[in-house]
This record gives sequence, C-alpha cells and structure tokens, in this order.
Amino acid sequence: MGTRDPMEHRGVESGIDVACFGELLWDFYEAESKGDGKEPIARQFRRELGGASANVAVTLARLGVKSAAIGGVGNDKLGAAIESALTAEGVDVEHVVRLAAPTGITFVTHSATGDASFIPYRGGTADQKLGEGDITAAMGKAPFTLVSSTSMMASTRAATEKLLAAVEKAKGTLIVDLNVRAHLWPDSDEMRSATKALVARAALVKGSERDFNALAGKRGMSWLEENAKQATWILTRGENGAAAVGAHGQATAPTKRVRCIDRSGGGDAFVAGLLAVLVKAGAKPGGAEWKDAKLWTRALEVGHLLGAKAVAALGATTGLTRLDDVKSRLSASKKG
Repeated sequence: MGTRDPMEHRGVESGIDVACFGELLWDFYEAESKGDGKEPIARQFRRELGGASANVAVTLARLGVKSAAIGGVGNDKLGAAIESALTAEGVDVEHVVRLAAPTGITFVTHSATGDASFIPYRGGTADQKLGEGDITAAMGKAPFTLVSSTSMMASTRAATEKLLAAVEKAKGTLIVDLNVRAHLWPDSDEMRSATKALVARAALVKGSERDFNALAGKRGMSWLEENAKQATWILTRGENGAAAVGAHGQATAPTKRVRCIDRSGGGDAFVAGLLAVLVKAGAKPGGAEWKDAKLWTRALEVGHLLGAKAVAALGATTGLTRLDDVKSRLSASKKG
C-alpha cells in the first residue's frame, strides 16, 4: 500500500466535479539543436506533465471545473514534481498515492505531420503498481469519474474494479475514454475482454477510429451495440469530425482545422472540453440535459476547439492557454 502526502488537500468527496483516474506520468519530448553546422546535432529533451488522466484533470482545472487526479506516482523527485505541477494547476491531489516504485515516464517523438511515437518506460512503475489496498471509498464520490482502458491491465485491474464499485455505490457517473494502447498489453484477447467489462459499466464511452480498429476492426458501431448499449457514445473521426449518439439521438460537429504540431494530447483535450460542458450544464444520465441534442452539439464543438489548441503546440497541455473563448461557450451551458 502506498502513502499519501501529509499536506491538507480538498478531498474528492468535497466539491470535486470530475475525478480522473489512471496515468500520471512525465512525457519527455525530443528536440534537435542543429547549431551552426560545425558541431554535431545536439539532442535535448523537454519535460511535460503527461498521462491521459493528468492531461484531462489539468485542462478541466484551467476551464474552472473542479478536478481531481487519482493514481500512483513514485516516492521520488519525479513523483513529487507531478504532485507539485498538478497542485499548481489547481488539481486536487488528495488521492495521488506515493508508491515505492519509479515514476512512469514516456519519450515522445513526432513525424512531420505531428503523429506521435511513444517509447514508454512503465514496467514496474508506480502508475502500474496501484493496488486494491490503495483505493478508498472516498475516491468514488465525485459526480463524474473518468477511466481509460489501460486501467484494466492486470497490474491495476483490482484497484480499478474497487474504484468502479465505489463509484457505483456513490451513484456516480462513469466516463470511459477508450484510449486504447495495444502496445502496453501483453495479450490482445485480454485487452479486448477487459475493455468490454469496463464499458459495460459506463454511462458515456468515447472512442476514436484507431481505438475501434484495435478492439474490433471495422466493427466499431456493432462493438458498441454489443458491449455498451446502455451508454452514450462519442465517436471521434479525425478530420471527419465527431458524433454523439444516445438518448438525445445523434449530434455531430466538424473538426476545427489547424496546423498540427503534436497530436498526442488532442484526444485528452477533447474529452476535457466535452466533460466541462456536461458539468456546467448539470447534465446527468437520464436527466433532461443529458437528452438535449443541442447540448451534445455544443459539447462536441468545445471538445474540438480545445483539441485544436492542444495539437497546435508541443506538449499535451502547452497550447491550452488563453481560454476565454472556450469559457464563454461554457457559460452558455450553465444550468439555470
């Protein structure tokens, strides 16, 4: 079992809107300095807060949504730096657990079109060692809890299932961002089975074309029908826009086109924008707002707007500044 920082923080059970469970990492981005041509190319690495859970929590906090991070970091300087960075962003870290393991890191490189390649160093790292004993009932008390498919890997599945049980007991809303990372799974059949078990409990499932290709080939819609019929679906299709399908019917929104520098944080920014609209509108599964197609259209639009900002800069959250335009759209979503 891990340890928690003795500093006093606001707990998940006290005023948090969205709890983000899972990956808390450092991303290291490679950059080249060519100098004057006389010296060899110098390779440098820039450190940025990373991991899907951290990215979404930070973006929500910048939008004025009360967010919390739940996950494991190492009892080392990198782990302490993650807690400090999250706290500085306004993210609640009451349930970030310090573990006797290294903090996870990933090296990121890019193609000319901004597509990212990842070299993860996460074998035996703290984010993969969170255990069932590290999960408390208080962690499940936020109105919305965000989980991704990687949380169902064998090393953290018991912890994830205990958290899901806490969310259900507190009558919270489970949001699943598929965010499939097939390269992290030793067995593809286990990946598919675990992901099916996760989405069966979700009120909202978001997936990209790449996610569905990894899980079901070209059977994305039928896979959702079979495994997440009870949920609202968010389908992102790159340059072809996004759709929300559920009790409201179907809503769509086009992608906002920008010059792409780094695609790695675009999906996380999109999810944060979508959730921010739902939170501000007071939307809950089964409620009138949840069934409002116009609200879902606005949620997709805000998601695209944030995604475009994210991919236009190097680093998952680096470009998510000057958000007054997004906040004005969120104001239009406020309940009441």
